[in-house]
Amino acid sequence: MTETQAERRSAINHELFEITDEIKAAMEKARISRTNSFPDVKKTGCSDEKNNFRAYDQNQSFFITVTKDKFLDGGHPAAIIDTIIERLGLESLYNYYSNEGNQAYHPKMMLKILFYGYYTGIMSCRTIWDSVINRSDFMYLAAGQVPNFRTINDFRLRHLKGLPGLFTQIVLLCKELDMLDFEHMAVDGQKIQANASYKNSKNLKGIKKEYGKIKEGLEKLLEKEVGEYFTTDTKEKRISVLAKKLDKLGSFQKKLEELDDEEKRINMVDPDAAIMTHKDGQKVPSYSHQSGRDSKCGVVTAVQSTQNNDIPEDILPIVDQSIDNTGEKHDKVTADCGFCNYDILQKVEDEREEDFHIPDRRFSASQKEGKGKFPIDKFEKDGNGGYNCPAGKPMEYKRTLAFDDGHTVDLYQGTGCAGCPLKKRCTKGEKRNINIDSRTPYRDIMRDKLKSEEGREVYMKRQGLIEPVHGDDQKNKGWIQHHLRGFEKASAEFVLMRIATNLALMVKHKEKEILAWAHV
Repeated sequence: MTETQAERRSAINHELFEITDEIKAAMEKARISRTNSFPDVKKTGCSDEKNNFRAYDQNQSFFITVTKDKFLDGGHPAAIIDTIIERLGLESLYNYYSNEGNQAYHPKMMLKILFYGYYTGIMSCRTIWDSVINRSDFMYLAAGQVPNFRTINDFRLRHLKGLPGLFTQIVLLCKELDMLDFEHMAVDGQKIQANASYKNSKNLKGIKKEYGKIKEGLEKLLEKEVGEYFTTDTKEKRISVLAKKLDKLGSFQKKLEELDDEEKRINMVDPDAAIMTHKDGQKVPSYSHQSGRDSKCGVVTAVQSTQNNDIPEDILPIVDQSIDNTGEKHDKVTADCGFCNYDILQKVEDEREEDFHIPDRRFSASQKEGKGKFPIDKFEKDGNGGYNCPAGKPMEYKRTLAFDDGHTVDLYQGTGCAGCPLKKRCTKGEKRNINIDSRTPYRDIMRDKLKSEEGREVYMKRQGLIEPVHGDDQKNKGWIQHHLRGFEKASAEFVLMRIATNLALMVKHKEKEILAWAHV
């Protein structure tokens, strides 16, 4: 840049940025004019045109009386749940605390905000903490106290084992309020994803592969020289991280080797969570939770958590738990085919007083005429104790299998399958094989019951009784994934959900009766 150009640039900058005395005077005049054009808001609080308003000053101190009649409406759900919890016996919770040391928050208060949180669909302890600060309903239940999220979570974890007892007390209160009729109990389960990702589920082959990669990376890291951009501290930190990963993988490898199954997967974040297939086809680590629901108001009288899909062995324990919780038996019990097998059919027919309605897996197919593979009940007995196929040709007896529990299975094979016009609907193999279980009569008894007019009416009510509670969990409350890890904690989390379910029913159906308790 030449000297002339530099002088010209300096002159331009001087003209653009220098504020003269005349400009300063004009700016001051404009500021004074603008200030005088507005009223003094601090003095008047409004314009001169209207002044008929209540005084409004955010700097003024104010107080709120935390009572039911002034802080919340008398029929507010928080007030109703508050009254319910006042009726519970909490001795098991009180016994945990010592008379020495710093005073703890009252268990009754903690229980109220926890139960009310699950009732409103708030399951995060951080969100409950935020609600205690900002929401009037939570403020009322906490009486102005503010336990932080760690305190709330510690309380929840500390009393996991006491939750089933509290659930039973609430069920008994529902019975006292005449919310149970014991006519019909529907049983069903739902799968809820664990607090873990499928990516963290490893089988033995995957563990060994990942272990080898990390070990190789650690060896290279040890050999790498320290430099300006790779300090000693950085190297030590990375070595520590990889060493911890190796230890964790090594412990999981030992567990998988003990299982003696190359394909069995264990989740490294939540080892208790099994891989389950959900309705949308996704395979994710999950827990299965089962509920038994009464037909009158929908009160859940029994709950159960498992690490597998619904199986027949689950049906009787949950029915027995309902009896223990309520002291009475239901007249009828319904469940889907996942809870059915020959053993259960025999037990419910010979040993139980309840009237069970549980279809077998082939029941629906047996109802559809002209569709699908021929079920076993289409193979009719002949006069000699054998069987004929649907085409009328005899089945050849092969052998009988005997089992330790006393039942037997007879094996038969088709004799006229070659060239049979019905073969496409019968089998894809060369010959059709059938197994006749000695307990088949129990299956036939159940099928006849389900086919009857009364049986159809009873079983049709099952879906409308039990499925809505699952929809409320997942759609209304947003409970599609666990917040806690491990089978024990996941089971307790489900108990909290069902406590919230019953509390909601009590609020809906028995508001007046419950509020009357407060005046007794």
